[in-house]
Amino acid sequence: MHLIWDFIKGTFAGSLGFCLTAFLLSGCFFNPKGGELGAEPAELRDLNDLLRHAGAAKGIVPAKKSDLDRFQNDYPMGYESVKSGNVLVIWGAKLGAESDQGKGEFPIAYQKSVPEGGGYVLLSSGAVKKMTAADFRSSKK
Repeated sequence: MHLIWDFIKGTFAGSLGFCLTAFLLSGCFFNPKGGELGAEPAELRDLNDLLRHAGAAKGIVPAKKSDLDRFQNDYPMGYESVKSGNVLVIWGAKLGAESDQGKGEFPIAYQKSVPEGGGYVLLSSGAVKKMTAADFRSSKK
């Protein structure tokens, strides 16, 4: 009987400790408005790869949506985000280098909600940045 009680007591204490730790850590990774802090939409990272692949020869974003069609199987999330209209592309924009991060970057694609309510923007350097609507309107294009 003594062994059973020690097992139950140890299991309960371990479970309680685990649950308490998980509860406390949850405040470190989620913001009160919902969603993960610092999380970038995967479709913008995929779209960055798609635009760089499609525009590599000229160093610019392709001129129109149909120019992306041949890459749809290689970058399905990025392609679908543009096709669905959830992400808007600034066609013909210059592609910068990754080393340009923080140096005169400008939007080349953005979530549909950005001009009105803010959201994530794909910059010319390939970085993804969260912007307010005001920041987006005042950014270089």
